Amino acid sequence: MKQISTYKVFASFLALICSAGLAWGDSPHFIKGPTAALDTSTGDYTVSFKEAGFGNTPVTYELKAATESFTFQCFTKSNNTPQGAPNSISLSDVSTETTLTPRNGQITGSISLIPEQDGANCQGKGLKLCLTAVSYSDVTFQDVTNHVPTPPASMPSLSATLSKPVCTF
Repeated sequence: MKQISTYKVFASFLALICSAGLAWGDSPHFIKGPTAALDTSTGDYTVSFKEAGFGNTPVTYELKAATESFTFQCFTKSNNTPQGAPNSISLSDVSTETTLTPRNGQITGSISLIPEQDGANCQGKGLKLCLTAVSYSDVTFQDVTNHVPTPPASMPSLSATLSKPVCTF
């Protein structure tokens, strides 16, 4: 009867451990989130998450809103509101994607929908256009590389009047 060397036993054990690790790397799943939040100082809709079960291949995430609505108001340089109705912008089927690379088999990240000016403007000299309210509805989120979750996660519809107008437009 042949005697099995310690080296062969160790090599077999190591191969078994590595193959089990590869199997774990083939089952992406969320271990935290996805969680949605609306930043009332910027109007950004952000989804944060932590997903595990990867190798080193980059993963693409998609955040999509069936409807985004933004309210803009014109202000003078001294922050007074001139006469006139606010500008309302409504966009349909808006999405954004980001691609992240796993670290130690997992990804901790976030992705945001950001307000768009899309035609809102102020008529008259010396006026500045400021975002005053936002609304996002029928929002979904998904790891599109691995189709996790399937169907995409339904995120909450969120809206708010901003804590103070954002005048970067």
